[in-house]
Amino acid sequence: MNTEIELKFLVSAALVADLPRLLARYKICQHDQTKLSNTYFDTPNLALGSLKAGLRIRGKSGKLEQTLKLAGSQVGGLHHRPEYNHELMVAEPDLSQFPAHIWPAGFALAQVQAALQPLFSTDFVRERWVVKFQNTEIELAFDVGEVRAGQKTDAIQELELELVSGEVSELFTFAEQLLSQGGMRLSAISKAQRGYLLAGFGANPQLPQLSVAGDKADLSESQPRAAWLRLLSQGVEHWQHHEQGWLEANTLDASAAQKNAWLAEICAGVTLVEQSVMSLNTSAPTPALAAWGADLAWLQSQLQAAKLADELFYSARYGRLLLQLTHYLYAQSSH
Repeated sequence: MNTEIELKFLVSAALVADLPRLLARYKICQHDQTKLSNTYFDTPNLALGSLKAGLRIRGKSGKLEQTLKLAGSQVGGLHHRPEYNHELMVAEPDLSQFPAHIWPAGFALAQVQAALQPLFSTDFVRERWVVKFQNTEIELAFDVGEVRAGQKTDAIQELELELVSGEVSELFTFAEQLLSQGGMRLSAISKAQRGYLLAGFGANPQLPQLSVAGDKADLSESQPRAAWLRLLSQGVEHWQHHEQGWLEANTLDASAAQKNAWLAEICAGVTLVEQSVMSLNTSAPTPALAAWGADLAWLQSQLQAAKLADELFYSARYGRLLLQLTHYLYAQSSH
């Protein structure tokens, strides 16, 4: 079993052209380019999807490999998931090749195996660099291609930074250096999640209003810091969910009322983050928490401007703020 720890970014066209120059300052241990073809499988009733697991077969350089990714954790754009890999001779999934202990009690393995069918595919060219940064090795995978489900397609233009060896903190430091150029946006959704949506096996982004009554009641606990950390995580998740919804509404040329509804919920998430940061800084002040207070006030002013542009979400200051909040939440959860 491997455990992926990776940061996912959507990138602008300007950054694509500039990426080789940005990486030239680092020690490159490996650099290659490969075409990857991936087919994802599940049952009609989503037996794997209901477990937040994803099963794919990948074709690469004439070889086939099946991968099962299990439910892990995700905050901001950091994805942390256990995965299992097994080589295949034919392009048909075989669940029996994965360790038996990974399945929940009562999982009907034989029935699920018999019902598996292809749902969607992802085909892309991956340019890959392995970078030595301080004492850490980081794999950068830049993917350009598409997700396809039947006649529907969705473009892929993503950059993934995966920890190969070393410290998670150095992965974040490296990502922050790249973010200083702008043109990158943390992504909370994987290719597989996009594929499920495109295939009609998931709901498009909905517009839930922020509800924190139960969480705020926990502030009377003997450990209010833990409650504020949960609220901070909830605020970041709500903010990012509605950021994605606003961008999609903008792409689809939705009505002004629909865009404003998404924007109002982005602001609600940012406000909860702001309140959480202020409370955490009051109980245990740090320079980082104080700096985020200023950044969040700046962000609120940008969100309330007369005309909001997509470029805000790809700007260096915006990306750095979300990345640092993600790092903070990850570090707190690791203690």
